[in-house]
Amino acid sequence: MGVVYRAHDEVLHRDVALKILTLDRGDAESSREFLLAEARASSALAHPNICTIHEVADFGGELAIVMELVEGRPLSSLIESRALTIESVLRYGRQIAAALAHAHGRGVVHRDLKSSNVVVNPEGLVKVLDFGLARRLPAQTLEAVTQSLGSLAGPRTIAGTLSHMPPEVLRGEPGDHLTDLWAFGVLLHEAVSGQLPFPGSTIFEVTSAILQQPPSPLPSSVPPSVTAIIQKCLAKDPAQRYQQAAELQAALDNIQAAAVVPAPSPAEPRGPLTLVHRGIRHLAVRSGDVLLLVGTTKGAFLLRSTRQRSRWEVAGPYFHGQAIYALAYDSRAGRRRLWAATHTFWGTFLRSSDDFGKTWTNPLEANIKFPADTGTSLANIWQICPGSADEPETLYCGVEPAALFESRDGGDSWALVRGLFDHPHRPRWVPGNGGLCLHTIIPDPAAPGRMYVAISAAGVYRTDDGGRTWEARNRGVRVVYHPDRYPEFGQCVHKIVLHPACPDRLYLQNHWGLYRSDDGAATWRDIANGVPSDFGFAMTVHPHDPDCVYIVPIESDEFRCTPEGRLRVYRTRNGGSSWEPLMQGLPQKRAYETVLRDALTTDPLDPVGVYFGTRNGQVYASANEGKNWTKIVDGFPPIVCVKAVLNGEPRQRRGPKS
Repeated sequence: MGVVYRAHDEVLHRDVALKILTLDRGDAESSREFLLAEARASSALAHPNICTIHEVADFGGELAIVMELVEGRPLSSLIESRALTIESVLRYGRQIAAALAHAHGRGVVHRDLKSSNVVVNPEGLVKVLDFGLARRLPAQTLEAVTQSLGSLAGPRTIAGTLSHMPPEVLRGEPGDHLTDLWAFGVLLHEAVSGQLPFPGSTIFEVTSAILQQPPSPLPSSVPPSVTAIIQKCLAKDPAQRYQQAAELQAALDNIQAAAVVPAPSPAEPRGPLTLVHRGIRHLAVRSGDVLLLVGTTKGAFLLRSTRQRSRWEVAGPYFHGQAIYALAYDSRAGRRRLWAATHTFWGTFLRSSDDFGKTWTNPLEANIKFPADTGTSLANIWQICPGSADEPETLYCGVEPAALFESRDGGDSWALVRGLFDHPHRPRWVPGNGGLCLHTIIPDPAAPGRMYVAISAAGVYRTDDGGRTWEARNRGVRVVYHPDRYPEFGQCVHKIVLHPACPDRLYLQNHWGLYRSDDGAATWRDIANGVPSDFGFAMTVHPHDPDCVYIVPIESDEFRCTPEGRLRVYRTRNGGSSWEPLMQGLPQKRAYETVLRDALTTDPLDPVGVYFGTRNGQVYASANEGKNWTKIVDGFPPIVCVKAVLNGEPRQRRGPKS
């Protein structure tokens, strides 16, 4: 496209790179527009792993880009000299993935990523150069870019480097961010093997190999986890690749950590196996007490009250400064065990306490890990679910990226449920605004082997054979952001609930939509009758009445606060035929609150207690099924999870309604 000079900026006193485009005399104007488009796309990017564009200058009719001068060696040179170890490839690859994640998040695609466009400086910092073929998405199409390149690359030539082009681009389809992820796979394959994955001596041979042949084998010295990442990037079906550069970056982070941190030897000191919280008040919990487990973005809190639920004691924060998205209480087999998923910069850990928070298990490494062959790393734990009373050692966890893990030994070891992870729909699941997370787990109390899960944004799935096979169960649930309003899957389900007395009846809060199913989620029907908005997150079912459900409506996707600035819980007592607002004691002016999917809960007493927490750090409680409300906590960090439990057996309750 032109020539690059080393130049000196006499105003800012710095050396820069000056890229001057060689304009085609016959089509100088289109060349000029192409250069401007390049500069505009690249100048929007500010990231330590991306070469910075300073300005576009005009020198006597010649257009030039003034950019950061990057000192170092091209990655292609390091590959040719065989100077790369697996550790260095992972280190550089992670930085390239971070650069792509930043660019893709701003609608910019590189479209010509290759080892010669990556420079490594003497300190090991990677810089991705030359977003010269980048384009903003979705403003342009490949056809438009090809036309703008007519004089530069020939009237029918597709922009880019042939050896790095994915099959869909060679077939004439528009390129997008998945094009970059394919090119990254080519780059990584070249870095670990020294050769391209689709070699050929002619254009025809290279094109044929990309379209029809598997990539060339990798050396046996390449770890299986790295091979899995390369294979996933080089999947010929775009839906089978990583769907976001951030997922690719997380997978590389996981492998890099495992590669550079060896497992401690048995004789090596490994630190305490329990964690003791000192300097904070703990609860003295008695049989029959009601407990609230409150997870926030800065730690966990425990609240205790008697059955009267008139006064509450507060303990915490436990895991000071750590995000707690999932909490659970396990009373099976005589236990009194708390579970907490702690999320930090260093990873996500599953911890438990048998003394109401005084001491916690202190795992030395992450309890839940994706197998190396998946090329996936754990981002967060969103749900902890004890199994049935008949299986007191069984636990489940729902995680991000969306997957289900199972433990059969009380949480000592965990296994990925491969039937769901390997589901043919999975490559086409799209992350919601909060990520691709499995946030709801419901074992069917009447059918051993049956379970429901809800995934944002994939929908509801059911298994009837203990997790070996799964079926999408979303018929009747609409998708407002999809051309097909009622697809088989792809719904952004926010919560589903089920009552043990009516296991075939489920309720669903969708990303726009309230639904009920009476046939085990085979079909759903709309029950948004009289609510101010059918958008929301939280939903919980009355423990003694399968016709009674509580929700907290949110105004809209764009304004995720309570409608009209009024904090109201809505209740149905007839299975969704009608809803009534519950607001006695709740603020009705300037109450712009958000209640998230796991921040609404009930206790098992009679009358039932109802509780919820807000993103503004407030906890509200009702001891009479929602008729009256009291604020019991104010000033907590943003609340993401609230669970109510009873320590000991509850008193005699009403029988469930049929």
